[in-house]
Amino acid sequence: MVTIYDVAKEAGCSPTTVSKAFNNYSGVSDATYKKIMEAADKLGYTVNTNARALATKKTWLLGVLFSEDVNTGIAHPHFSEILQSFQVRAGEYGYDVVFVNKRLGNREASYLEHCKYRGVDGVLLAANKIFTDEIQSVLSSEIKCVSVETNYPNTHTVISDNRMGSLQALEYLYFLGHRKIAHMACPLTSVAGQERYSAYKEFLKSKGLEENPKYLVETKEFKPEDGIAAATQLLQQAWDDLPTAVFCGYDDIACAAMTTFKAQGFRVPEDLSIVGFDNVTISGYTTPSLTTIEQDRAAIGENAADTLIKMIEGRDIDHPIDMRIPTKLIVRNSCARI
Repeated sequence: MVTIYDVAKEAGCSPTTVSKAFNNYSGVSDATYKKIMEAADKLGYTVNTNARALATKKTWLLGVLFSEDVNTGIAHPHFSEILQSFQVRAGEYGYDVVFVNKRLGNREASYLEHCKYRGVDGVLLAANKIFTDEIQSVLSSEIKCVSVETNYPNTHTVISDNRMGSLQALEYLYFLGHRKIAHMACPLTSVAGQERYSAYKEFLKSKGLEENPKYLVETKEFKPEDGIAAATQLLQQAWDDLPTAVFCGYDDIACAAMTTFKAQGFRVPEDLSIVGFDNVTISGYTTPSLTTIEQDRAAIGENAADTLIKMIEGRDIDHPIDMRIPTKLIVRNSCARI
């Protein structure tokens, strides 16, 4: 078995320096770090995780806690992309990622119990706004936590700038001449739903536009079928004074709404312009292709990993506790000028 002494000899430095490099300690220059890693790769060195855990008093494990209650779990492309970015960045620091759920073997267990059983050094929270006792127990423990979905008191959060994205979408519709703009909100129990709806109301007020209650519908969950139901409801309650554009709080419901409107005889974008929020892959392949707001999921995952690991390792964090990632308007073919 190749040891750190072999790596040290190959790299031309001390075993202590090699150990510091493998454990991400300070005091190792970039050039030395690179030389050590190249030597380790050449010799086929593999870190002994048990020995490293004993030496550093850490498990080098990060837990990921997802909430599946409103279809926003790992299966959704938004969160899977965040997780992929988070996992890659964590790996660069030498950490592995495990999933935290409510089972240990064949019995039920709380999130906190699972975290303690795994001995995770920190947890990435991607849980819904519903402030459950189980999540609170994790937040109240000594385990370091970072959220990418919900704002919790005194907890670091890395999420998209929902206000910026909403105003980008609405200003674009206004630029095209739209004054009757409806909003299909994602669940208002979520931070995304609340902040995008709040930005919608702020925009209407800033432009002197009426806040018409007939132009607002809320989806119960983040599922496409909820988009169909919401689009149908919008047509029914605003039939005597239809909007010319719809700002959808999520791409899935925007795509479902587009299908529903066309099935009812409306042309998109000639009769109804539609803007989504998320820029998931499918939004570029609808007919017409969906104009939407892009969330930088790679940046969310990377910054969440950076923040969590800095907390674990006691390093300074040079950004606000509520970190917002900028969004970008992606113009496609689902909007038309009045």
